[in-house]
Amino acid sequence: MEKTLLLISADPQDQAFAAEVAVQTGQSLRVIADPKAAMAVIAEGSATTIFADVSTARLYTTLESAIQETVGLFSDRINANTIHFLSTPDLQECTYLKDSPIFGNFVLKNYGDPVEAGAHYSRIVRASLSDRAFGLKTLLSADGKIQPIQLQVSSQKQEAVEAVKKYLIAAKVHSRMANVVANAVDELIMNAIYAAPADDLGKPLLNATARNTLIKLEGRNAIEASVGFDGKYVAFSAADKYGSLDKAKLIQHLSKVYTEEEYKLKTNVAGAGLGLATLFRWGGSFLFSTEAGNRTEVTFFLKRFASYKDFKKQFRFVSTQYYL
Repeated sequence: MEKTLLLISADPQDQAFAAEVAVQTGQSLRVIADPKAAMAVIAEGSATTIFADVSTARLYTTLESAIQETVGLFSDRINANTIHFLSTPDLQECTYLKDSPIFGNFVLKNYGDPVEAGAHYSRIVRASLSDRAFGLKTLLSADGKIQPIQLQVSSQKQEAVEAVKKYLIAAKVHSRMANVVANAVDELIMNAIYAAPADDLGKPLLNATARNTLIKLEGRNAIEASVGFDGKYVAFSAADKYGSLDKAKLIQHLSKVYTEEEYKLKTNVAGAGLGLATLFRWGGSFLFSTEAGNRTEVTFFLKRFASYKDFKKQFRFVSTQYYL
């Protein structure tokens, strides 16, 4: 059966963006502005990827109701991994999405050039259509260079953070953004070491452990980290072997409207828990891939800009890929 990218939107910018993604991922593009009319394509099972404009609560509730009334929200025709919400307001403003049962991917429609944005995002869509969306190599261009980061014990975390910061500065990433990224790297590594370990029932094993406790990163506690650059985009990934990331809590965290005081706290105190939310707010994009009970890999992307102002305005997204 032919693969189809179904776009539910009347926005010409969305159409240009989706058209490029379709070309890059080998899918045909079907554009239907009315969510109710689009249900026929979903019901027949030909929509391998769904893009939907959810820029207002009305647009989202119309989409959710149409799905519920036709195939059902938990039908085998609906896979949150391949549903992509397109929105003009930022995630923090879309309070109606936080508890969505079909939330998989969020795209902020600050495309800039929608064709260029579509070419970049097509790597995420391609990953979402694969068996498992793991691995930094497939998310950068073919000539991207990837550097593994080795950690044997938890006390090497700060060395890893500093190594990534130096890598970013060498890649000519704005120094202010390099600091923001360093905080996010700190949070990702800390989460992989202390928050990810859980028993078979999902009970945290090290969550209450003091963060200065020495942990040997071996066996199931081993973590994988790497940083890459392809001349345009910088990316960092950290992976654990537990697969315990809670999707609902993640979305709540990223979509929370933090106060300026909380953001200031994060810039002064490493590991305060706002690194990811801050990086997303200031221009970063994320891919969270989790195979329950086996592996979680978190990757963030950012386009290199000489200007901090341009950096904050860049195209961005959050993608979550969950596998049972």
